[in-house]
Amino acid sequence: MKLKVSYRFLFAFLLVAISRVSAIGQGLTAEVFAGTSWSLPTPLRIEQPGQDAIRLRARYHTRPWHGSPYYAYRVGYQKWSAELVHHKVYLQNPTPDIQHFEVSHGYNLAIISHTLPFRNSPSIFRVGLGLVIGHPEGRIRGQAINPVKSFLGGGYHISGICVQAAVGPPLSVAEHWFFRPEVKLTAAWARMPLLDGGTATVPNIALHTLFGFGYRGK
Repeated sequence: MKLKVSYRFLFAFLLVAISRVSAIGQGLTAEVFAGTSWSLPTPLRIEQPGQDAIRLRARYHTRPWHGSPYYAYRVGYQKWSAELVHHKVYLQNPTPDIQHFEVSHGYNLAIISHTLPFRNSPSIFRVGLGLVIGHPEGRIRGQAINPVKSFLGGGYHISGICVQAAVGPPLSVAEHWFFRPEVKLTAAWARMPLLDGGTATVPNIALHTLFGFGYRGK
C-alpha cells in the first residue's frame, strides 16, 4: 500500500508541476528521479531515559526498492530549485541493544538549491541547504521506538539540517522534455525522537546517483 501511495503521489506531483510550468512559462522545470545512495559509516548515538547511552560507528544499507522506494522530485525556476530527496538508511551492523534501526520512510532531505554553470559544459552544478525530515523505526532494548506523535503527522519529524552538492546535464529528448543523470553528495545532521522519550542522533554523509525525467517550460 505504501509503495502504491508513493507512486500515485509522484504521478500527481508531476502532472501538477507540468501544468504550472506550462502556465507560467520560461525558466521553470519539473523533474522526477529514481536512484540509490551509499552512506559512509558515521556515529550513531541512542539516548533513553534511565539507560546508558548507546554509541556505535553505524554502517547503513539504502535498499532503494525495498518498502517505500528511494526517489526524488524537484521544481526549479531559473537558477533556483526546491527538491525533496527520499533518502533511506537501514542499520547494517545492529548490536545486542539495537535489534533493528532504520530511517526508511525516510531520511528525507528538503533542499533549496542554487545552480551554477559547470566548466562551460551542459552540466549544471547545484549547491543547496535544507532540512532533514525523519521517520525512525525499529526496536531498541526489546522495545519499539515508533510511532511518536509529531507536528507533521504520520511519525515525521523536522530533525536537523543538510547540505548538498550535485552535478548533472539535461539530455534533451523532445522540445520540452529531457532526461537528467545526476550525482550528488549530501551531508546531514539529525536528532530524532523515540517513543520512550529518548532520542537518536543520526548524522549521515552519502553519495547519490539518480536518473530523472523532466519538463522545461517554453
